[in-house]
Amino acid sequence: MSDVRKTSASSGAVIYDLEKVRSERAATAAPAQGDANAISENARELSRAQAEVQAAADVRAERVRALREKIARGEYKPDPREVARKILERGL
Repeated sequence: MSDVRKTSASSGAVIYDLEKVRSERAATAAPAQGDANAISENARELSRAQAEVQAAADVRAERVRALREKIARGEYKPDPREVARKILERGL
């Protein structure tokens, strides 16, 4: 606290000018490392997710459209065992 100034009040009391020192230190303080690491990890995760989306085939939209049409016509009859097998294979 060597940079804290003492001032005298008219009543003879000593007043420490802490607010000025705090604001000066806050203006020159470096950001906390914890914040930077958390943001960096989130950015990496978002980047990985975006890469996965971009790598996915564009054919999915056509497949979804075709399946919706089959469902609307009542022609979509998935095999429950095949669905379960695929879920287990993919670890979903």
